[in-house]
Amino acid sequence: MNLFITGIGTNVGKTVVSAVLTEALQADYWKPIQSGVVEGKDSDTVKSLITNSKSVFHAETYLLQEPLSPHFAAKLDGVEIELSKIYNQFVRLSGVEAKSTNQVI
Repeated sequence: MNLFITGIGTNVGKTVVSAVLTEALQADYWKPIQSGVVEGKDSDTVKSLITNSKSVFHAETYLLQEPLSPHFAAKLDGVEIELSKIYNQFVRLSGVEAKSTNQVI
């Protein structure tokens, strides 16, 4: 089972919800795009909130400096976000592959 936690805006609870689910399911955690690393990484926050020893924390595909929307933070960092790079890491981590290129993952 793969879960995606989404929400619009900063400080709406995505990281806390991710920590609760990671703990309850003893699941792995991966945040493909982390913007705002100057303020810290969400994976570090989630890791500090869980107590189980089964969860694995996977490296982000993109680390962006400013706490802005990923597309804007990437522009400021001079980085082009490639969906294929995120998709390939998702497949590698989960073993799940979309059946068509039009499928949203």
